[in-house]
Amino acid sequence: MQKKSAGHTVYQQIRRVSVLGILVAMVLATGAGLWLNLEQESRIRDDTLTAAVQAVSHTMGIVENGNAQQVIDYVDRTVHGISGIDLFAVYEADGTPSYFCDVKEEQSSLDTLDPLDTDLMARLTESGTPLLDDDQAPSGADHCAYAAVYRQDGSVRGYVMAGVYLRSIRTTALHTLAVYLFIGAAALTLGTFLSLRLAQRIKSDLLGYEPDAFRDLFLRRMELLDALDEGMLAIDREERIIYINRAAAEMLSFDKSAVLGKPLSEVYPQSTIPRVMQTKQPEYNISLESLHHVRILSDRMPVRRDGQIVGAVAIFRNRTEVANLARELTGVQHIVEAMRAYTHEFMNKLHVILGLLQLGEARQAEEYVLQLTNTRVMSVGRISQQIAEPSVAALLIGKSCRAAELGIRLTLDPESRLSADTHYLPASGMITVLGNLIENAFDAFGNSPSDTLHEVGVSIRESDRGLILSVDDNACGMTEEIREHIFERGSTSKGEGHGTGLFLVKSVVDTYKGEIRVESTQGVGSSFIITFRPPQTADN
Repeated sequence: MQKKSAGHTVYQQIRRVSVLGILVAMVLATGAGLWLNLEQESRIRDDTLTAAVQAVSHTMGIVENGNAQQVIDYVDRTVHGISGIDLFAVYEADGTPSYFCDVKEEQSSLDTLDPLDTDLMARLTESGTPLLDDDQAPSGADHCAYAAVYRQDGSVRGYVMAGVYLRSIRTTALHTLAVYLFIGAAALTLGTFLSLRLAQRIKSDLLGYEPDAFRDLFLRRMELLDALDEGMLAIDREERIIYINRAAAEMLSFDKSAVLGKPLSEVYPQSTIPRVMQTKQPEYNISLESLHHVRILSDRMPVRRDGQIVGAVAIFRNRTEVANLARELTGVQHIVEAMRAYTHEFMNKLHVILGLLQLGEARQAEEYVLQLTNTRVMSVGRISQQIAEPSVAALLIGKSCRAAELGIRLTLDPESRLSADTHYLPASGMITVLGNLIENAFDAFGNSPSDTLHEVGVSIRESDRGLILSVDDNACGMTEEIREHIFERGSTSKGEGHGTGLFLVKSVVDTYKGEIRVESTQGVGSSFIITFRPPQTADN
């Protein structure tokens, strides 16, 4: 079984799609998340710096006449107690630095600070609130906040500054990026694992085939099914048509593309295919009587999956041409049998004629020949006129010759009629029924007195109301016990090797929904009457 395809395997395809999807999602999520995180960090940083300079400036304004060292100690404690601040500075009213603390480097050299710009001091004095300004940031600092310190009389006592280094911002950004990359790597690993499991599940559902190989196999099999002479039609649990091949569409006169997906009852109301889903039993050799232009036999069977019935499939076989050919061949066979019987009987008649001639009875011999000729011509001609089905007519002719050899008189009811295209019973079935019933009547005379006239009457009557076949004899009749078991296989009074003829008759009658009635009186004879009625439904 082919397990590989020429292209990528299903796992490779699923993994590629999964990885691509995860990467795209990770890039978008990382970009958006990093931007939002940095924006939030920037706002928190600004709020922290602003709050720090505002608190220190307010406190320094209150302790205006206090000890300068106490103020420095307070500023020192405040700076080291606030996270998110890298450096802090205090400036005099003229902008010269008087205090500096580098939290990261743990140093406080004033040499690294430049005096405040006069423009910045003017803006601080004018606004009266803390300002964010990066232009005056000390060397190495990236972001700073400034605030003016006011005396009790409202004059400016000095300025304070809080800032952060650029490296701190970068560290925060790299930390955030690392978190997102870790999450992305975990998602990528999980996605790869899940894609492998999904690929295994798909391959299991596809019976081990790769999708491309399964698609090619499916298309090839569809082409093979379409090339079959037998029709195929499948329905699902909801009785919708899920598949129909070319042959079935032609037999049922459907447009293949138009009926797919439609309810079977909508496009073929006479069908009884769904019946097998209720009975859960297959049906074989069902004749589609709704299609009069062709003779179709159908096999139906339920479709099971995991023990549950999920639909049904029907196979159609067109037997029109085969039936016609079989009918012709059967007719020829019975004609050959009739000719053999004729030959045998003719030899007997020739012996009679030869004996008459040897006795010098030429006139009686002439009359005998004329009588035989007229009788046979009338018999064959009447059968041919009444019975249009050639194989059945040949059977009756052959049986009449056989009856003549046995000393039995075989007659055909003058009212008998049979068309060549009767739809009640196929010719093969009629031959089985009549042939076995007539032979059974011949055999019944084995226990009858030889001094009585042995007669067998055959009647075939066809009309719009049905078909009636009857075979009567004036043999010894049957007991009630024998009559109850005559249609059972092996039931016979003729010995081993017999007992199948009437069983076959009953099988044919049951198959084509007929009825059989037996009337028998001991010492009088027996009658077999078989009736086939018009079908009540269009499809059996």
